[in-house]
Amino acid sequence: MSQYHIYPNPGVKQASIPFLLAVQNDHITSRTGACVVIPLRANAQPVEIMAPLVEVPGMGAFVLSADEIFAIDVARLKQPVGMLSMPDRAKIKPAIDKVIGEY
Repeated sequence: MSQYHIYPNPGVKQASIPFLLAVQNDHITSRTGACVVIPLRANAQPVEIMAPLVEVPGMGAFVLSADEIFAIDVARLKQPVGMLSMPDRAKIKPAIDKVIGEY
């Protein structure tokens, strides 16, 4: 399991959330058996900073739904379909900061 890998969603909402993006660092994941992921939504409207568009290699653009961040058992995540690009990785921290930051 590697940080920034994109996995098919093993859950029941595959039509609206086809992919999960692993954002937790490998050091923590290897110790807990769980991984923090952010859903990548299909057919959703992007929201400036909090829910930007990111590219899934070979699949197109999806919305990084930072407000739906959660942890999942790594055994549920199968083979990754790709890895998030460096420019798209730069969108993660501002999105999470927007969700949990102070106003």
